[in-house]
Amino acid sequence: MMKSFMTVTLLVMAVVAVAQEKIITFTQLPKKAQVFVTTYYAADQVTLVKEESEFLAGKSYEVKLKDGVKLEFDSKGEWTEVDAELKAVPLKIVPASILEYVKKSFPNNEIVQISRKSRKYEVELTNGVDLEFNKKGQFVRIDD
Repeated sequence: MMKSFMTVTLLVMAVVAVAQEKIITFTQLPKKAQVFVTTYYAADQVTLVKEESEFLAGKSYEVKLKDGVKLEFDSKGEWTEVDAELKAVPLKIVPASILEYVKKSFPNNEIVQISRKSRKYEVELTNGVDLEFNKKGQFVRIDD
């Protein structure tokens, strides 16, 4: 029993040790991520770019801007999360069905954070409400 526990502990420590984070330059981001930043924001607003390498998940990137906006990208440079703090995220990145639902159900609110995963979208509104949508952009539930 103790031997199994030690083996599992060492394995977990090895996997954690493999995850590495490093500061990189804007030009070292995948091209698609660079285009996203320059399309919706300004490259001169970038204050920090981090690359994270994980054993099983591969590489991911985080970009922070002067105004507090945080952008996350996968290894291909596709955005995975946009956290615009208290400002609206760029509307062109929000699927039309999600935008329509928010405008209809939560007028006077903007989407200030959006994340996309393989099976769902999650959005946060200016009033603090978190909403979950399926990959097709159909409302699933209010997330607590």
